[in-house]
Amino acid sequence: VQFLVPGVVVHLYHENGLSRAALVAADHESLARIVPLQNMLDDHHVSAYVEAMQQACIEHPKVPTWESFDDRKVCACCNADFSWAYVLQSEAQKMLSRHHCFACGQVVCDGCSRKRLAHERLGFRNPVRTCDSCVFAQYEGADEAEAATESEAMAAAEAAEDARTRSK
Repeated sequence: VQFLVPGVVVHLYHENGLSRAALVAADHESLARIVPLQNMLDDHHVSAYVEAMQQACIEHPKVPTWESFDDRKVCACCNADFSWAYVLQSEAQKMLSRHHCFACGQVVCDGCSRKRLAHERLGFRNPVRTCDSCVFAQYEGADEAEAATESEAMAAAEAAEDARTRSK
């Protein structure tokens, strides 16, 4: 048995982290299948629909284009390697350890993207994953924050190098 909604459907989707909307015929082939995603249940809360519709109404969003996971082999903040050794030799763990910063679109590790900030100028009214570089850049003392980030990055890179050396 196939159920179809008559008329046109407002299809909400994500592009560079921001919700967008498109009108599609109810019998469009993309609506005939469900692709399970990690955040699927969260996307179906009423608050998620409200936020998605607010974002979709932004005519010319200013969000950065997200960098491809395939193009980034190390964290954009700390230069930690996204190698198999780094993530317990599991492709699933490798995918879970990499994230996009909603503010700059770069691929960063979990440790460098634990902060959540709202970026209203980009369309994100609720706090979203933000990399350490973007967090520090938002504060007045950007010079001190940048120096702290560089120091952290050097320490993380040294630790990653030590771990690689020990694993050989």
